[in-house]
Amino acid sequence: MMQVSVGRWMISLVCATVAWPAAAATFKVRAADGVGPEAASGRLVVFVIADASLKKEDGSGGPLNPKTLPLDGPLWDSAEPIFATDVRGLKRGEAAEVNDSAEWLVAKPSELAPGTYRAQALLITRRNNSSWRREAGNLYSSTPVSFEVKQPGAEPRVEIVLDTVTTAQVRAEAAEIEWYSTLSTSLTAYRGRPIMMRAGVLFPKNYDPSRKYPTIYFVPGFGGDDTYVERLKAGRDRSKDPAEKELAENSFTIVLDPESPNGHTLFADSENNGPCGRALVEELIPALESKFPLIAKPEARLLRGHSSGGWSTLWLALQYPQTFGAAWSTSPDPVDFRKFQLVNIYEDENFYQSRGKDGTLNEWPSFRRTSRDSGQSKEIMTVRRECRQEDMLGADNSSGQQYDSWCAVAGPRNERGRPAALFDPVTGVIDRAVAEKYRAYDIGEIVRKQPQKYLPILKERVRLICGDADSFYLNEAVRLFVHDVAKLDGQEIAADATAPLKWTPTGGGFGSIVLLPGYDHGTVFGAPEVRAFPKEMLEYLRAKGVLK
Repeated sequence: MMQVSVGRWMISLVCATVAWPAAAATFKVRAADGVGPEAASGRLVVFVIADASLKKEDGSGGPLNPKTLPLDGPLWDSAEPIFATDVRGLKRGEAAEVNDSAEWLVAKPSELAPGTYRAQALLITRRNNSSWRREAGNLYSSTPVSFEVKQPGAEPRVEIVLDTVTTAQVRAEAAEIEWYSTLSTSLTAYRGRPIMMRAGVLFPKNYDPSRKYPTIYFVPGFGGDDTYVERLKAGRDRSKDPAEKELAENSFTIVLDPESPNGHTLFADSENNGPCGRALVEELIPALESKFPLIAKPEARLLRGHSSGGWSTLWLALQYPQTFGAAWSTSPDPVDFRKFQLVNIYEDENFYQSRGKDGTLNEWPSFRRTSRDSGQSKEIMTVRRECRQEDMLGADNSSGQQYDSWCAVAGPRNERGRPAALFDPVTGVIDRAVAEKYRAYDIGEIVRKQPQKYLPILKERVRLICGDADSFYLNEAVRLFVHDVAKLDGQEIAADATAPLKWTPTGGGFGSIVLLPGYDHGTVFGAPEVRAFPKEMLEYLRAKGVLK
């Protein structure tokens, strides 16, 4: 990956077209008077959207919402130009230039097609979270700047002013919610600075402080943090499901914060993130149980998560059976790295492309949308584009976004102290030595190698559901997993496109793995099998004697 250091800075845009004499295409970005530090360093990113992308193409509309801002990027539905560079010690009032020497996506500044555009800029100076908006001290331009390219090579010459600084995320007081945090001694020692572990605590309905309650530990998906508890409370308040109401009156729900400088930690101990799983079970959970009236027994600690949270809960259930009783996981991140979405990281040569039998190269897709009416899927984004978009936000696997977060969890450190790359960021060629390191986090392989240890946990404690039209192709790994677990359990599952692909334990057991036809990453929440989770949790708690 190429890097150009010009100095770290933050930006904001002027709201008018700016014209200079014809010269090399350049965006000039500076901080407004009184905005940011006297000298700033960081990742400077210029986001651009073509006005044509925001216009209706026909009666069905164009690819983007007309209200989309450049700063909303990187976008999934449309590949729009992005330019990025690292800046160091950029003095307030001085301009940093972003030109053809910067890293770019779609086209270099000098290669923008003729047309009208809007641009905004961002200077990332703090990176302790996957979202720059949740950090205090990042600079950005609040208003898009319009400019026109009349001919490639001579324009644009655009001035952008960074006029706004992000502030710290506020956790507002709310009824039935308490915000909890505690200093992690192990993570602090590992990372060399104070690390707080956070949780959003949702009290039971009609809370009785004289009794003790079981706990549902909820791990949000990528980009979520402890504030997700507000959404869970809103959903609980709207629900008319009798089982959900009963569960709400008889349990705490505690939403964990998986955020780190490298994005979602998955609550797995790792070389880059530190002992995240151990800190959870040895520090945070005991601290919570000392403050709140929680039943401190494995059978009273349940896990629930979706997507990255779905992987986390499956991992925690398998790795810490002495801490957690059971897990309900939906649409987990890849549970078998022979299908890391669609890529077999151990055998395929390239993370961006597959080679057909006729020798042709095809881009691996990363994201698709499935029509609820027709059931037909449309590929929206490729792996190459998603990964290159991450590179724009942070070079050397530092973006904290989805793929970079996996590099941090499953991979080693590189010589610069950053997460080592699983694949070359430009060519996509997989680094076989790094891929071998991933085996330690490959749930499918772990279960296959030690079935005597893990199969009983899956049979008695894990319920996993995924739609077979998952938007991120996560169903492919689940498909491998369900067949392997069934085989280890002495079963063979026949494929039937009209029925769920399902494993239930031989001889009975609480666990199951189900692949549901027609559901994607979001619509799976509406599946009857997922809507039954509250009832199943109540049944589990009663079977274990936690509830009467």
